[in-house]
Amino acid sequence: MKIQVNHLLPVTLMLLLAGMTVWLQFAVESPSPRTDAAKDRHDPDAIGKKVTIAKLDQHGLAQYHLSAQRMVHYPDNDSMELIAPRFLKEDANARLTVTASKGVLYQENKEAHFYDNVELVRGVKVDRAAKSSPRCLQQPAQDPCDGGVTGKDSLQIRTQYMQVFLERGMARTDRAVNIVNGPSTLSGTGMEYQRETGRLSLLSGVKGSFHVQKK
Repeated sequence: MKIQVNHLLPVTLMLLLAGMTVWLQFAVESPSPRTDAAKDRHDPDAIGKKVTIAKLDQHGLAQYHLSAQRMVHYPDNDSMELIAPRFLKEDANARLTVTASKGVLYQENKEAHFYDNVELVRGVKVDRAAKSSPRCLQQPAQDPCDGGVTGKDSLQIRTQYMQVFLERGMARTDRAVNIVNGPSTLSGTGMEYQRETGRLSLLSGVKGSFHVQKK
């Protein structure tokens, strides 16, 4: 039997074209392994030193400041690692600061986690008229009158971890805490603090000593 090569040539070309079409479609629709790997990587896209972030309200006034000796931004989860962070939020009556050895910023700069040697300090501001009083003018430079925040009735909270909601000024932790409020001291495990109301809650293992002022 004789095989006509001329008749088989068009069929062979059609099969080759069909195979190339399937291969091209697979190549276009299949994701690139290198692209997926790049998305899964936790690589920084920005690094800054001695950076300060300020959140402004609708009137252009600062709601809070967050500074750090070093900030590293990661685009995969939009987080920012902080070295030696310092959070500052103040109003007409009080000033709230949080410092730590390191931290992480999340949720479009709305939530921060502070780690290691965490200290929250809330001080009551001294009135401008009070700062001009003879008592304040006679005090040395390190006196609270000079700094604008009085040490009396100040609140100090120390722990190794604290979650802070920056805009609300709310803080909480599930770790052991030590609290100093004027001459009184408290300790326990787990804490929630509301800046606006001044409410402080200890969740368990509460111990402390209270100083009662004599009338």
